[in-house]
Amino acid sequence: MKAKAAILVGLAAFSLSACDGGGDRPAAPPEAGAPAEAWVRKDVVLYLPDHVMKKRADEATLSPYLQAAGAAAEAAVRAAPVQPGASGMLLVMVKPGERAKAWVVTGEPALSPETVAAMVKAVEAVPPPVVREGPILVGVGFEVWGGGAAPAGAQPPIPRDWYAHFSKDGGRLDDAFMARVWPD
Repeated sequence: MKAKAAILVGLAAFSLSACDGGGDRPAAPPEAGAPAEAWVRKDVVLYLPDHVMKKRADEATLSPYLQAAGAAAEAAVRAAPVQPGASGMLLVMVKPGERAKAWVVTGEPALSPETVAAMVKAVEAVPPPVVREGPILVGVGFEVWGGGAAPAGAQPPIPRDWYAHFSKDGGRLDDAFMARVWPD
């Protein structure tokens, strides 16, 4: 539990307003018998403090990148067989040198491993923006096929295997942590 609390100490979640594609609008309930939307983007979360994000990435390039990454994930979901509804977060880490890596965290029910792999592959194929001085970590919240339970653990969520990179006494989601999660 200390690790979860410590994550939140080093975590700042701010909306990136330029990336808002309507995720804050309330979704109209589907008509009776109508199929649920394959993909609904909910929000964009910055996992680093605002002043760090502004120093490392330009909103003018980050916003279109996140739009394209979300569209790539959506295309992968739409191409997959319909599954029980799920809710989650698509995390994207971008490092200097225009390198990006993606992770998908969902609650229950979870998406199939094949759908998660397709989403990750599609997002990682999107050319990332230039970042300076260190990595950035951004999340795109989503619901697929009507949504499900939110991911358990820290809010905003991180992949379960990332918890192993914290010490027993917790830790911070900082550059050193991100280097352990995704070594060069």
